[in-house]
Amino acid sequence: MILPFFAAVGLWCASAQSGAAVTEAQPDFAGKLPPQIGRWKRSIETTRYDRTTLFNYIDGGAELYLAFGFQEAITFDYAADKDDEIKVDIFDMGSARGAFGVFAHGRESVAAEVGQASDYGGGLLTFWKHRWFVSVLGYPETETKRKAVYELARAIATLIPESGGLPAIIGALPKPGLVEVSVRPFYHHLLQNDYVTITHDNPLGIGQQTEAVLARYARQDGRHVLMLVDYSAESDAKAAQKNFTKKVLGGVSLAKLNGRWAGLKKTGNRIVIVFDAPSARTVTQTLAEIP
Repeated sequence: MILPFFAAVGLWCASAQSGAAVTEAQPDFAGKLPPQIGRWKRSIETTRYDRTTLFNYIDGGAELYLAFGFQEAITFDYAADKDDEIKVDIFDMGSARGAFGVFAHGRESVAAEVGQASDYGGGLLTFWKHRWFVSVLGYPETETKRKAVYELARAIATLIPESGGLPAIIGALPKPGLVEVSVRPFYHHLLQNDYVTITHDNPLGIGQQTEAVLARYARQDGRHVLMLVDYSAESDAKAAQKNFTKKVLGGVSLAKLNGRWAGLKKTGNRIVIVFDAPSARTVTQTLAEIP
């Protein structure tokens, strides 16, 4: 199935990096999940997709998965009849980095009901755990089907014994005013425009070799967006600072973009950018919060 909130993401597949090879054993999802949940019985057919065939399944949204290191997906249904199904998609993202990344870019709430974090709405439950991103869809939603969706999702999570860590850069986000559901790590430069269009180019050199995160803030002096980008070498951070200042900010470290304020600073191997801020003072104060 296609997740509707991923369908609008426009990334070029050719620039997506292949994830590292996964060497650990894969859980036997097909063999160990219950044959029946409530009145919904498991279908015999299980379909698999890899990096070359994912577009056949998710037409228009596969690029997001590929950008986060997608390796393989398995899909199957539980059905009471042809018009009453629960659809299951289990994505092997190759790493916790990728699994949380895909999950974060689609979530609309913050919950810990299934796996390491989950989101539920309109019959769709998504969660991530270790290197796995999972979608369980029971639509149209009923109370009975919602309970079955949760029971099935928890059964899948139980088959994943490991847990994965969040990208360390997320811990550097200041907590006051942080809108937690908005936190989005990313490794493709087009995703820097998730909240406000900055540029369709890549002056920051964002890619699989960098760690980047976006987050919204809501404070008394108004809303703004914060972006952090970590580089493996300080020379790369210096180059990014120079490029972004010249190509986006017009040669200054503090400027107005689309009627709102934006600013940048470099601290060690990290670039800190505030944008969509109500005032220059908000930018300056926020930049000062990152040591």
